[in-house]
Parts: sequence; structure tokens; C-alpha cells
Amino acid sequence: MIKSKGFWYIMMAGAVCGWIFTVTGLVKPFKNETLKKIWKSVALTWLFGHPLELIVARGIGAAAGISPKSTLIKTVVYGFTWWLPVKLGVFKN
Repeated sequence: MIKSKGFWYIMMAGAVCGWIFTVTGLVKPFKNETLKKIWKSVALTWLFGHPLELIVARGIGAAAGISPKSTLIKTVVYGFTWWLPVKLGVFKN
């Protein structure tokens, strides 16, 4: 399963949904307390996680022959759901 492109595409779609959820909560804060708590957790995780991921992804992207610009954009949008399958050889340049 972890070597399946389909699996990673579904995970990447989930990452995009996470961005939609995060931006929605930023633009129009949630009134529901449970959604607020989930939003805060997701937002904080991404706020601190993405900069760390960029450090890891830079080397993985370079080793795979992917431009720094493409690596940056794809890591910000998809996070580990992009760079991990690149590292595992599921996605090739």
C-alpha cells in the first residue's frame, strides 16, 4: 500500500482538504468549540511542521532531480504526502 501511487494521491487530496479547512477557519472562525480545537491543532501543527519539512524535502527533491522551486511549492501544498513517496521512489521526476 505504501508503494501505491493511488494511496499517496488520496493522502495528497487529504492535505489539500486540510489547507481548505485551515484557511476557512482563518477567514471565518468556527463557532463550534470542537471545530475550533481541531482547527487550532491543525494550524499549529502546520505552522511548525512545514518549515521543518522544507528542510527535509529540499535534500530529497535535489536527490530526485526536482527543482528547488517545485520542491518548495509541492512541500507547502502537500507536505510529507509529497516528499515521502518521492523518497520511497513511488513518484519519480
